Amino acid sequence: MKKIFTLVVLFTGLSVVSFAQDKSDNKRPDRKSPKKEYMVNKSPEDIAKIRTARLDKELKFTDKQREEVYAYNLDKAKKLKQRSEIRKKEHAAIQNEMKVDRDRFKNLLTEDQQKIMKERIVKRDGDRVHKRGQHFKSRKDGSPMRKKIEKSSGFKGESSNS
Repeated sequence: MKKIFTLVVLFTGLSVVSFAQDKSDNKRPDRKSPKKEYMVNKSPEDIAKIRTARLDKELKFTDKQREEVYAYNLDKAKKLKQRSEIRKKEHAAIQNEMKVDRDRFKNLLTEDQQKIMKERIVKRDGDRVHKRGQHFKSRKDGSPMRKKIEKSSGFKGESSNS
C-alpha cells in the first residue's frame, strides 16, 4: 500500500513539474514565418511571377496554363495590395484618433494628475509581457519599449494645459 501511495505521489509530482516548465520558447524552428518579408515591397506583377514560377517548378505547366496561372496570381496579388493599402489607411486613422483622444484627456488633467497618470501607465505597461514573450523589465538594452510607451502615452509630466 505504501509503495502504491509513493508511486502516485511521485507521478503527481512529475506531472506538476512538467506543466510548470517555462513554455515561452515554444517556437518551432522548422516552421516558416507566415509573413513573407521578401514579398512586402514587391509589385503585384513581381509577386505573380514568383508564385507562378514556384508552381511551375512543381506542376510543370504548359505555356497556356502558365499564362492563365500568371493572370490568376496577378489578379490575386492586386487585390491583396489593395486590401493592404486600405488596412494601412484605416490603421493610421485609428492611431491618429487615439492620439487625439489621449491629448484631449491629457489637457483635462492638472500637471500633478498627469504625473500620476504617467506613473500609472508606466507601471501597468512595465508589468505586461511583450508580444514576443519578452518581459519589459528583462530587456538588455535599458527597456526601450518602456521609453517608447512613455513617449506615445502623452503623459510626460509636461505642462501643456491651457
